[in-house]
Amino acid sequence: MMERCRKEEGEIKEAIEQLEEMSADEKEREIYEQREKGRLIYNTEMNEARRKGLEEGKKLGEKIGEKRGEKIGEKNGKKEKTVEIAKKLLEKNIDIEIIIETTGITKEELETLKNG
Repeated sequence: MMERCRKEEGEIKEAIEQLEEMSADEKEREIYEQREKGRLIYNTEMNEARRKGLEEGKKLGEKIGEKRGEKIGEKNGKKEKTVEIAKKLLEKNIDIEIIIETTGITKEELETLKNG
């Protein structure tokens, strides 16, 4: 009988140890799942922030591009008008030095306009 009690006592101890191990594993699994969930949330938030940042950067780039395009267009328009004026002055036989001084066009450009 004593031997049987000792055997049962040993089996009970073993069952308790296994239960403790299973509980510990469950706790570790729970900790792992929480960490994994936190990592997934972090990655999702970072990807969303990156997407929004790229979207805002694209919009800002488009605005800057539009403004620069307007300035370039204005410059081209001014240059065309200056060339037109220089051509009219050449047609009226105005001195080349005066045309250069007033329009800012180079001598080479005037020669091209004269011959072209």
